[in-house]
Amino acid sequence: MKYYLQAFAFTFLMYFGLWIMWIHFAIDFGSDRDYPGSLVYLPHAARVICTCLFGWIAIPAMVFAEWIGISYFVHGDAFLVDGTYSLAELTQSIFASSSVLLALILLRVSGFSFSYSAGMLLLKKSNFRHIFLITVISASINGLFGNFLRQAITDHDIHMYTVLRFTVGDIIGCITVLLVSTIMLSAYKDFIYQSSKNKNYMK
Repeated sequence: MKYYLQAFAFTFLMYFGLWIMWIHFAIDFGSDRDYPGSLVYLPHAARVICTCLFGWIAIPAMVFAEWIGISYFVHGDAFLVDGTYSLAELTQSIFASSSVLLALILLRVSGFSFSYSAGMLLLKKSNFRHIFLITVISASINGLFGNFLRQAITDHDIHMYTVLRFTVGDIIGCITVLLVSTIMLSAYKDFIYQSSKNKNYMK
C-alpha cells in the first residue's frame, strides 16, 4: 500500500508541476487557434517517465492532477483549456494518460525487450533510444486516436493538422523536459564531484 501511495504522489507532483509550467509558460508556443494543439506539451514527459516506472498506477494520478489543474488553476479564456472539467474532458484525459501504457503493451506484443512483472510494465534497458521510441509511439497514439475520440464525443471537427500538432507537441515537450533534466543532473553530479575533490584536497 505504501508503494502505491508513493508512486501516486510522485506521479501527481511531477505531472502537476509540468502541467502548471506548460499552462503558464509554454501553451502559446507556436499556437494556432484554427488548428489547436500545443507544440510543446511538457506533461507528456511525466506520462512517459512515470508509466515506465510505475505502470498503470501512474494513470489515475495523472488524471487527478489534470482535473485539479483544469478545475482550479485555469482562469479566463486560456487557449486549448476552457476551465471546465466535463465527462468528455475526463474521457480524453484517461485516454491520453493511458497512451504510454498502450505503447508499452504494443511494444511488448511486438516482441520488444520489455518484461511484465507484478502488474507493471518495466523497461529492461532504460536508455534514450527506448525512451524516444516510447515517446514517439505514445504521442502518435494520443495524437491520432485521442483526437478521433475527441471528435466522436464532442462537437469539434478535427483536422489532420491538429493531429500532427498534438503528436509533435507531445514529442517536443517530452524531449525538452528530458534534455533539461539530463543537463541539470549532469551539472549536479559535477558539482558533487568537485566538492568532494576539494574536500579531499584540503585534507
